[in-house]
This record gives sequence, structure tokens and C-alpha cells, in this order.
Amino acid sequence: MRLTSPHLLGLLLLASACANAEGPNETVATTTHALLRVDRNAQVGSESQATGVAFAGVVRVPELADPELLLRLSGKGPTLPALGQCSTTGHERDALPTGDLGHAEFLAAGDVVLGTAEVETLLAPRAFPILPAEPLSGVVYTSRDRASAPPSGALYLLKTSGSEQLPGLELRVQAPEELTDVTVGGAAFGSLPAVDSSTDLLVSWRPGDARDVVYVEVTAESGSLGLCAFRDADGRGNLPRGLFGAAGSGSLALHRLREVAADVPALDGAEVRFDFALTAEVAFR
Repeated sequence: MRLTSPHLLGLLLLASACANAEGPNETVATTTHALLRVDRNAQVGSESQATGVAFAGVVRVPELADPELLLRLSGKGPTLPALGQCSTTGHERDALPTGDLGHAEFLAAGDVVLGTAEVETLLAPRAFPILPAEPLSGVVYTSRDRASAPPSGALYLLKTSGSEQLPGLELRVQAPEELTDVTVGGAAFGSLPAVDSSTDLLVSWRPGDARDVVYVEVTAESGSLGLCAFRDADGRGNLPRGLFGAAGSGSLALHRLREVAADVPALDGAEVRFDFALTAEVAFR
């Protein structure tokens, strides 16, 4: 069979397309972000001190991936409903995508110190806390225990000494204040011995920053019953009666959540999450 000029041109175009097709070894554009999460929990009416935990890392991800999901996966924070809404979703982890974020790499950052004007803590290097079946390469840094609570309302400074992969970095970010003037059903938080599950329940607090969220977590002995999310600046929210489930012992936790993006020299950005909670034991009837 004799090939004509149009046939030859078609074969050449096909060969060129195959040569330029994306292969498994093609370089993928990436971005690099610092991640910081600080959790704090105080038990209302208890003599025990507040506890807390910190997590930090520097992650390289494909250019179109959102590193904020990795920040949520690093802790036990729930997926929240829309503001002004409630859901029965508990502490279910988001599934780690098998695509872009499955190729994320946490970079060695050297010595990592998290501090305020009052206290500094050297964070410990660890493997990323994700399911073994979904491994991510690299190392992250966490507080060594939950014995000491991170201060609220402070300016935090995250410093790294640097490594062969990264220069030394500094990230400054303002933490929110702990919730104050909290009432549940018109009573001071912690003084309410029982919750009437047959009626709606009004919760209130001193309004905070407009960028923050207050979410309420209702938990029974059997586990999480539900979540409601509200604008912090509103200073109040309503818990519907269908949220409390069967009678029995449980707890209410009010969380002030701040999520911000920040600039860090030498990086493409930083994602920061503060979650400061007040928890009280209650009975549902």
C-alpha cells in the first residue's frame, strides 16, 4: 500500500501527540505551604487545667491542590454544617483524595518552635497521623503531650531552623480569645444540671471577631449526637430539640474556631486553624 502525503501528515501528527502526552515521570507544578493547628479545651466547673495540642508542618502539594484539607485531616475536628445550621455529622474524617493530595510531601523543617510572649515549645517530629493505607511522605511536628494548654488571645510565632529542603521560616498569627459570658438556656454555662430535650435550647456568648465561627457539639455516652455552627459576631444560636437524642448523660462543647491564611516569606502561603473549646457535662432528659 502506497502512503499519500495526507496519510504521512496524519501519521506524523499522531506520533507528535503521543510524544507529548503526559507520562508518569512528567514534572508536576507544585506549591509549598506552612500548616499550623492549635487546639485547646477547658472543662467548665473542673479543677483540672485546660489541655491542648499543636500541629505544624510544611507541605509541598500539586499546584491545583488545596492544602487546607490536610490541616483538617491532621486533627479530630468535625466537618461543620453551614452557618446557622445543624447536622448529626460526628467526627468523621474527610477521605484523603487519591489524586492531587495523595502526592503531597511534608518537608523537613529542622527544629520547630511554637511560642508566645509567655511560653515556647519545641515541637517533636512525627509521621503524619493518617491511615497506614493512605501514607504521605515526610515529617510533621506536634506538641509532645496535652499537659499544658496553649494560651488564648496571644500572638503566636512559629519558627523553624531550616534544613536541606527549606530555609528557616517565621510565621506570626493572632489567636482568638477563649469564649466568655457563655449561657445555655439562660443559665451560666456549667451550672445547668440537665437539658430538656423536648424544647429548643438557646446558647449565647460575648460576640467575637466577625471572621470566626462558634460551633456547638452535643455528645452523649454513645458518641457525638450533632453539631451546630454560628457566626461568632452574632453572639447567640439556637439548638433544635431534635439534636439531643435519648435521655442520659452527655456533654456540651462550645468551640471558637478561627481559620486564616497568612503570608510566609519563601513559601506560597500558610494555612492556620485555632480551635478553642469550653466543655461541660450535662444530663439530657
